[in-house]
Amino acid sequence: MISIEVEREKSGAVRHLSVAGHAGQAPYGKDIVCAAASALSETLVIGLTRVIQSKIAYRLDDGVLDLAVAEDLSEPAQAVMDTICLGFKDLADTEPDFVRYREFAKP
Repeated sequence: MISIEVEREKSGAVRHLSVAGHAGQAPYGKDIVCAAASALSETLVIGLTRVIQSKIAYRLDDGVLDLAVAEDLSEPAQAVMDTICLGFKDLADTEPDFVRYREFAKP
């Protein structure tokens, strides 16, 4: 199971995003659900760090993305973040047996 958690400020800005686990939908190398989650994860990091050059702290490893935003993201960076979160949510909606998506507000 892939678990995706998104922590947002009351304003809606993402402060922390974590993706962990493996779908187990098919054998390694043939699992399209894992491939989709990996592509979304890697695209998010590339978009924020290389394209928009946002200041984020992240760890991207096999089956793990842990991303923290220390300061407010620019409007384009937040748009990238929101778009990828929608992609993760859609993946969870279409593959509920393999992906869990949860958003919550920072207390």
